[in-house]
Amino acid sequence: MSVLTDCLESVYRVGQRWSYQTRPQEHASILVVVRVDRHPVLGVIVHVSVTGLSIRNPSATSGIAEEVAHLPFSEAAIDGSVTGLLEENPILPDFLEGYMQWRNAFDRGKAGVFQISVAEAIDRLENSLNT
Repeated sequence: MSVLTDCLESVYRVGQRWSYQTRPQEHASILVVVRVDRHPVLGVIVHVSVTGLSIRNPSATSGIAEEVAHLPFSEAAIDGSVTGLLEENPILPDFLEGYMQWRNAFDRGKAGVFQISVAEAIDRLENSLNT
């Protein structure tokens, strides 16, 4: 049984679209809050989808991935990344498959959350796809 519960106390709400401190080549990128959980030790976990990216990805047809459907972050990491709330829109990107893969691994102690900025996480993801 998971120790994660829905979190309603965070400033971050499902459906919010935020600007954030992007990588230099991705000024138009935004993040969308797709879920907010609470963990008894880790605190608030903010799950986001990120669009407007330019990630080198040899598995992508074009060689470039323009979005990441699911990334889990600590609330502090999101606090340090976002620059402004753009809108609140209840229509969410398709994130559930990625979330469920993460959740299954997390519940088994095989996954965690990013404690770094969104831009740094995107850099690490790109590096892992290309090594």
